[in-house]
Amino acid sequence: MSSIAEIARELVKRKPFLEDALTRGIINYNALAEELLPQIQEMAGSKEVKLTTVSMALRRLGEQLNAKHVVQIEKKLRDFVSSDMIIKYDLFEITVRLVPNINLASSLSKIYELIPVTSKSFLSVTQGSMEATIITHIHYKSQILEILKQFEIISIIDDLAALVIRIPENSTEVPGLFYYFTKALSMDGISIIELISTFSEMQFIVDEDDVPNASKTIRRLLKKVEIDQ
Repeated sequence: MSSIAEIARELVKRKPFLEDALTRGIINYNALAEELLPQIQEMAGSKEVKLTTVSMALRRLGEQLNAKHVVQIEKKLRDFVSSDMIIKYDLFEITVRLVPNINLASSLSKIYELIPVTSKSFLSVTQGSMEATIITHIHYKSQILEILKQFEIISIIDDLAALVIRIPENSTEVPGLFYYFTKALSMDGISIIELISTFSEMQFIVDEDDVPNASKTIRRLLKKVEIDQ
């Protein structure tokens, strides 16, 4: 049987925002314990689990999560402070369903020939097990629709923009780094249509109307880290 501490940790892991609040010590342990008590009692198979026991388990969990993880992330975030953020407007996204007897590679080769590889261009292709998503400039929409006419279109989203940020080296060694950005955007009510990354770039695809607020959120996040240095 799992201990109360193990059950509390499992419940907190399911809620990233809650884990972040515990890590920062900005949550009322007793209030949280009261909310989680019924679930913990059920998972522990006992109605005898006390509120004080759960509260203490959460307090100890917060202490364990504290400082090390956040400091590690914020230290890495400082490398972003001098990074330029590039914004690319007039994008659209199309998602098509993959069909076994239709060659996607042939269609993609035509798209790669269509869109020049320059610092001003934008093209992202993501292939899943059952569908493929392409994001590029709205200028090429009619031509891409023609290229992909054999495929069933699942979705088309217009009026998108990409916020492109340079990623410091060794960023993959820091767990939760992308979450730090997505959390800030989500808390400010900004929907992330897609999150794309290469070795040295992080790209947030958002609605064009959200660009001013999204840009402000990211700059505020990095400015805080800069001030805290």
